[in-house]
Amino acid sequence: MSLAEPTPFRERPPPDTVSEERILFALSDRERSLFFADARPELAAGRVAWSRVDPEALDDSGWAAALRAHRPTVLVTAWSAKPVPDDWIDSDDFSLRYVCHVTGSLKKIMSERLYARGVRATNWGTSINHTVAEHAMLLVLALLRGVPGWRDSIVTGGWTLDHVRRLRTRSLRGARVGLHGFGAIARDIVPLLAPFRPAVVSAWSRGVPPDFIACHGVRPAPSLEALFAEHDILIGCESLTPENRGSVDARILALLADDAVFVNVGRGQIVDETALLAEAASGRLRLGLDVFHREPLPADSPLLAAHGILLSPHIAGPTWDTYRVCGDHALTNLRDYLDGKPLDGEVSADLFARMT
Repeated sequence: MSLAEPTPFRERPPPDTVSEERILFALSDRERSLFFADARPELAAGRVAWSRVDPEALDDSGWAAALRAHRPTVLVTAWSAKPVPDDWIDSDDFSLRYVCHVTGSLKKIMSERLYARGVRATNWGTSINHTVAEHAMLLVLALLRGVPGWRDSIVTGGWTLDHVRRLRTRSLRGARVGLHGFGAIARDIVPLLAPFRPAVVSAWSRGVPPDFIACHGVRPAPSLEALFAEHDILIGCESLTPENRGSVDARILALLADDAVFVNVGRGQIVDETALLAEAASGRLRLGLDVFHREPLPADSPLLAAHGILLSPHIAGPTWDTYRVCGDHALTNLRDYLDGKPLDGEVSADLFARMT
C-alpha cells in the first residue's frame, strides 16, 4: 500500500517555520473520534508541527515509509499502532524522542531498543484505574447475588425464597477479601470495599513490601497460598511477569473455600484456564473473568460453553464516558513534554518489561 500523504491533525496547518518538535498522530479514524472528538487548544503554536497517518491504512512497509517521511520527534499512538521498525531505530535519521500512548500496554509499539536510544514513553497511567476497580466490584457483587443463574430462576418461577435458596445469594458485608496484586487498581478497589464493611481486606503481590501494603490500611498476606486459603472473595488484579505466569493453578485455586468468589481483572495468563474450567465444571466456586489467554475469545473457546462462569468481554478498562479523559490525559502530557515538565504515567524500561 502506498504511503499516505501527510495531513494536518487539526484544521489549522502547521507553522511554516522549521519546528523544533514534529508530532505525528498515528491514530485510526475511530481512535481519533473516541479520544479527540472535540476541538482542542493549540499545543504550542509556532514551535511544533503536527500531522496524522492512519496505521490501519498502511501495511508494514507503508508505516516504515511514513516514519521516515514525517521524521517525528513525538509519536501519538493507541490500539491500532504498529511497531516502531528496528531498522529505523538503528538508522542515522532516527528522530523519535517520546511515545505518547493514549491507551494501555506499549508492548505492540515499543521495544528495548527504543529505551536504549533514550526514547521516553507514557500511557494512560492511572487515569482509568477507577473504571477497572468498579468493574471488579461489579463482578464480585454479581457473583454473590447469583447473576449467572438469574435467567434460569426467572423461567423456573417459584416464590422469592425459592430463588434465594437456588441462587445461594450472599452479602459482601463481613466477608474476607483478598487482593492478588497491589498496584494502582488494587489501591482503588480498597476504598470501594469500605462501605460494605468487610471483615478483613488483605493483599499479596510478589515484590511489594508488606509495609507498603499496610500503610494503605490493608493487611499484608504472608504468601500467595495464604491469600487464597484465608479469604472468601479473591480479586485478581496483578500485572503479568515471567515469574507469575500460570501461578494461579489448580493447586492454588483448590485452596479457596467452597463457594468462594474468584474474579480476575488483571491478566488472563496468570491463571491456568484448564484449572478454571475444572472448577467451573464442579460448581465449587463462583467465577468471574474479564481477561483471558486469547483475546478476543475465539468462538470455540471452552470458556464460552462453561456453565457457571460470568464472562465480560475485557471491558473493565475505559468506559464510554472516560475515553475523553484518556485523550485529555495524553494532550496534557504532550503539553508538559513540550514545556519540559514531568510526565504523568511515564513507563520506565522496568515497567515496560512487566507489561503484556
